[in-house]
Amino acid sequence: MSLANDYFLLYHGITFEVNLDLEPIETEVNEEIFTIYALIISATRKNFDKYLPLTSFKTLCQQLKVKSPSNINELNHLQHMIVKSILSNKSKQNISVLHSSFEYLKSENIINGQNYHKLISLFDYKELDLVDEYTITSSNKVDTELEKSSFKELKTTVEELISQLQEDIINEEISKEINATKNYLNTQKFSIGITGVMNAGKSTMLNALMGREILGSAVVPETANLTIVKHNPTDTAKVYYWNTKEWDRILKSAEQLESMREFVNETNKIFGDDLKNYIRPTSRFDEIDINDLSSYTSAAASGKKCNLVKYVELGSKLDFLSDGIEIVDTPGLDDPVIQREEITKEYISACDMMLHLMNVSQSATLKDVEFIIDAVLYQNISKLLIVITRADTVSKEQLDEVIKYTKSSIEKQLKAQNKDSQLDYILKTIKFIPISGRMALLHRTGHEQEALDAGFTLEQTGILEIEQYLTETLFGSNSQKGELVIQSAKNQLQKIIEKQISFYNYELQLLSKSKDELEIELQEFNKKKSVNTRIFQAMSEDITYYRNDTRDYTNSLETFLQSELIDLQTVIKQRVVGDVRYSFEKIKKRPENTRIRVIVETAIKDGIIDVIRDYRYKFIKKSQSIGEQCEQKYQDLGFSIGHKNENFDARGFFQDDFKSGFLTSNNEVLISQIIDAVSKSKDTKLNELDREIELLIKYQFTSIEEDIKAKAKKVSSLLIESFFMTLNAPLKSFEQKLKNDEELLQNQISSFEENDKNRAQLSIDIHKNIKKFENISTTIKGLY
Repeated sequence: MSLANDYFLLYHGITFEVNLDLEPIETEVNEEIFTIYALIISATRKNFDKYLPLTSFKTLCQQLKVKSPSNINELNHLQHMIVKSILSNKSKQNISVLHSSFEYLKSENIINGQNYHKLISLFDYKELDLVDEYTITSSNKVDTELEKSSFKELKTTVEELISQLQEDIINEEISKEINATKNYLNTQKFSIGITGVMNAGKSTMLNALMGREILGSAVVPETANLTIVKHNPTDTAKVYYWNTKEWDRILKSAEQLESMREFVNETNKIFGDDLKNYIRPTSRFDEIDINDLSSYTSAAASGKKCNLVKYVELGSKLDFLSDGIEIVDTPGLDDPVIQREEITKEYISACDMMLHLMNVSQSATLKDVEFIIDAVLYQNISKLLIVITRADTVSKEQLDEVIKYTKSSIEKQLKAQNKDSQLDYILKTIKFIPISGRMALLHRTGHEQEALDAGFTLEQTGILEIEQYLTETLFGSNSQKGELVIQSAKNQLQKIIEKQISFYNYELQLLSKSKDELEIELQEFNKKKSVNTRIFQAMSEDITYYRNDTRDYTNSLETFLQSELIDLQTVIKQRVVGDVRYSFEKIKKRPENTRIRVIVETAIKDGIIDVIRDYRYKFIKKSQSIGEQCEQKYQDLGFSIGHKNENFDARGFFQDDFKSGFLTSNNEVLISQIIDAVSKSKDTKLNELDREIELLIKYQFTSIEEDIKAKAKKVSSLLIESFFMTLNAPLKSFEQKLKNDEELLQNQISSFEENDKNRAQLSIDIHKNIKKFENISTTIKGLY
């Protein structure tokens, strides 16, 4: 808020708007002019009629080279220009003259004590940054090379600002909003996904990170399940089992894949009739002692309970996890149970960053390379750290060769998929760090001498470099999620501040009124209240209608999805049969199995991405239409959703949605069936191959279709709720303001006599609160 606005609000109790075109004050400013300024700005609507007719007053206006005002409106415009001139020519000397003049006007009873205190407060040295001119000037110099603050630094600053706001806010609704913002900041989670093939050293490195052997060779000889590690005041462990639907999919996979068949036969043999006690319609979970974890998750444990366990949740009080970090430790990528890979992708797609581990002696396997490409291109992973484990077993030259080989393997695989143009993007996304997990674990578990004897300091193990990378990626100045979290909190706080300042402004206006004026104000308020109630009711009904309309529309999009996925099945079939036909014509033999695998896998992934992109486009267009209709219909009431563009842009609400989590289905069964069909095909019977592949795809696509539909509906439902909460926000804000204004007005009337005794001080205190909130708002805007 500007000084002119402050002056009119605190001194006159009005919100002033310029509506006259007056000549600016062009006289040379000196001490005498500031004395004239003091007299003119001290005039109020209660005594201005005593000023204007005076010849001396007109003479003073002539000294300013301005026309003498003839009414209150012209006087207010002149006062507005004077306040702007004061601000432009402020100095300790000039403001001192102003203060002396106010003192003289009070002693001569031209202004009363209340107005004197208000004017002194408005033109206070501190408020005008004149406490120490040298200090202010030097501290206001802008550093042209400002460094971005880290997420943790910004979070601490925002929390301090929230505490400052809480000191002065007594409104219950706004207090709830502040607490909600604080809770949002403190409940954000940062997920790290850890992947790799069996024996890549995932658990050893994780134990080294956490400084305790919770997982890995010391506790779990071979971790066979996905494990989620979260912060908890006490060590806890929960194991979750497959549900009936998931187990049925495992059984169907076993009909086609030998590895799955062995897994199912082994499980049935061990558990027999007891299997139904674990596999239930809703996933069963058991809370267990963390020391018994190995009997549930180890593939080497005799009971083979790991076959029934879908995933494990561990709670640990480790400091490493205390900042909201969650770690997802995945089963090996070469796990024979393909459903575990689906769960892995489900969690990985929601992770903020991923660590992929590769054993230096068997690095860059085809499975490794395929997973890296899949994570970056299809699973929306924006930060990928590749950790080369067991670095203590090879030389630095050999490590460099492993990294070089991994990069070339990625390039080779991309070429096979006709995506070699993405190589630079992938290499920019990934970073390589070698580590000796075993040596790091020795250092972290009290056996550092053994590591030192082997020639490894803690720094040489690589664990500190990994920790530094994790800290910077998750909490540093370039943290993508951290930036989103802080920006969201900043936006919410700015809305809260705007709302509270609006309340304060109204309170100031009421404090300047007489009791009769307050009574008239209440009468006018009540007249408008019934009109506003009808308008709000209409807005609420409109939003309810639009909500139901959007839900109906998303239901119709299911039909669109189904149609698109049917078309995708045709595309897959045509690509396979077309390649087989081409191969028979050109080289007189069937294409290689690896080529068929790439064709099917790539066609499914790219096809689903295209389908979801079209789905997203239709969803956004519908939201766009609704947002624009609401704004156009109620723009006269100041209805605004808070977007940056003049026309509502729904993409701003759904920028990062529909981008991940849709490509988690394992297609191994379908691929193996198609490869088998192609391996038996003949160039004279391609029509039969066409029909066979069509049936295979149709049968296997049932589960893919169900999965895509369910996920699209879930995402859409969440987005609809978020979108309509945003649409409802202005309506709720209007209603809250009316309620608050009514309470303020009634309180002012009922406590008029009491307030009248110290009206000036109350006004000054409220004005100081406004300035405090404006300063907090400025600080928030400057957070970087």
